Amino acid sequence: MAEKEMTRSEVKRCRSGIEGLDEIIDGGIPEGNLVVLSGDPGSGKTVFCWQFIYSGATQFNQNGVYISLEEPEKTIVEGAREFGFDFQKLINSGKLKIITIELYDFERLKNMIEDTVKSIDAKRVIIDPGVIFRLFFDRELDARKRIVSLGKMLKSIGCTSIITNEISLGKASSLFGLEEYVADGVILLYHTKIKDRFVRSIAVLKMRNTKISEQLKPIKISGSGIKVLSKGEIF
Repeated sequence: MAEKEMTRSEVKRCRSGIEGLDEIIDGGIPEGNLVVLSGDPGSGKTVFCWQFIYSGATQFNQNGVYISLEEPEKTIVEGAREFGFDFQKLINSGKLKIITIELYDFERLKNMIEDTVKSIDAKRVIIDPGVIFRLFFDRELDARKRIVSLGKMLKSIGCTSIITNEISLGKASSLFGLEEYVADGVILLYHTKIKDRFVRSIAVLKMRNTKISEQLKPIKISGSGIKVLSKGEIF
């Protein structure tokens, strides 16, 4: 017998810790979902990830693993501190692990993520930036197969996971089909020029088992992180 799909009211949700976001995604990201966070440079992807992982550990008792494919741990800790996110304290208390990947063996990468998650019983995972995956593969088909297997692994270990993807000049670039075939959710961050000013906004393209807002919502980035103006509109 096929497994009965849960109704929205039965879905357990992972509260993001980002003010205003949960209001436009039915109360939070469904636990165990894999979300692709796409945006152009400067749109706030990294701050979003920092806030998600920090809030999980400090507000909701959910340990986190931050997989960096680009920046060393020291740079991440220093950057997060500028927004009031004390990653070092979380690392010292065993609630957060930051892993910088400097190898290009994809299977070892996948195993390292799984082992690290299990070592601290993590419930939240960040992989940033996902676009670096392109360095692992020569052929698009190989990349797609492996990325799909990574997505399935993340979902199987019960983590709510975010993988970032960079887009440029309003042109969306798929992360090897991850958004279409594996991801439960896709969130887009925009940093666009409207007349004589730049405007930041967020859109939820999809989120499984979730009623989502179909409107772009403005966001603000301040010294305390990201805030979604859930009642606001983009003009």
